Amino acid sequence: MPKKVKPAGDGKEEGPVPCKQDELWRIQEKLECYFGSLVGSNVYITPAGSQGLPPHYDDVEVFILQLEGEKHWRLYHPTVPLAREYSLEAEDRIGRPAHEFTLKPGDLLYFPRGTIHQADTPSGLAHSTHVTISTYQSSSWGDFLLDTVSGLVFDTAKADVELRAGIPRQLLLQVETTAVATRKLSGFLRMLADRLEGTKELLSADMKKDFAMNRLPPYYLGDGVELSTPGGQLPGLDSTVRLQFRDHVVLTVGPDQDPSDETREKMVYIYHSLKNRRETHMMGNEETESHGLRFPLSHIDALKQIWNSSAISVKDLKLTTDEEKQSLVLSLWTECLIQVV
Repeated sequence: MPKKVKPAGDGKEEGPVPCKQDELWRIQEKLECYFGSLVGSNVYITPAGSQGLPPHYDDVEVFILQLEGEKHWRLYHPTVPLAREYSLEAEDRIGRPAHEFTLKPGDLLYFPRGTIHQADTPSGLAHSTHVTISTYQSSSWGDFLLDTVSGLVFDTAKADVELRAGIPRQLLLQVETTAVATRKLSGFLRMLADRLEGTKELLSADMKKDFAMNRLPPYYLGDGVELSTPGGQLPGLDSTVRLQFRDHVVLTVGPDQDPSDETREKMVYIYHSLKNRRETHMMGNEETESHGLRFPLSHIDALKQIWNSSAISVKDLKLTTDEEKQSLVLSLWTECLIQVV
């Protein structure tokens, strides 16, 4: 499952597994492009007359594809609609099933986050094998708001001296939030909401970066050299270029991540998954690295032109000098993100 692993039951089920099967890679990669969210897969093998997991709900959208044998499913109304976490549920709390059926090979089942479910392989039949494909973990409006607010506060504090004023003396020592502090925070939130209403800036830096870092690379046949080695004509000022692998590239704005820059000016960041490894898909460990480029904020309009056009002349890019235009497209071409048309 994305990010978080469910308990493995009593040894009668297998999962999750790295995305080593080409067909799963092809399916999951297309679904990640469609949903704009990580997509994981678990393979479950359950012997006849047994059940691996007790009633529970997940924090992901779930698609079940039955591969071999049969699986008897019972679905119950959620106790926590659109749940944000995995949890077991006691039998005496969930009542009677809202839906009950048996999946056979080729059947596909979908149920949303928070749906309580349990499944077993009927006695007297062959073992059951199914694959669970799941997505949309930590992809709610609440998650997006948490990701957006920090950058919004950072920008507003640079422009508004009131947000840079010191908090009341000993506020952090209080056991209750004071009425003065609550009124102040409420006013700040209204001010941030007003600022957000009028902005057209790119939002959500960390969620975009996390998605690009942990998702699958594009599905390809062969050695995939086109994902790591620039090909075709070198772009110049007279060239017309277009974006490649659009669904595998994200564009965002955030503070300069260079630790030597004390001013922390905003930069444009491009993250992509062309060089990601299937073996580390959604692992999120220390070996996972981001791939991409960064540019001064003055390049944002030119980059939006490339993103929003099916093809564009390098001369028409909204940059001050020809040197900047050529440098921008050369950087993108070297990273295999654009091609000359």
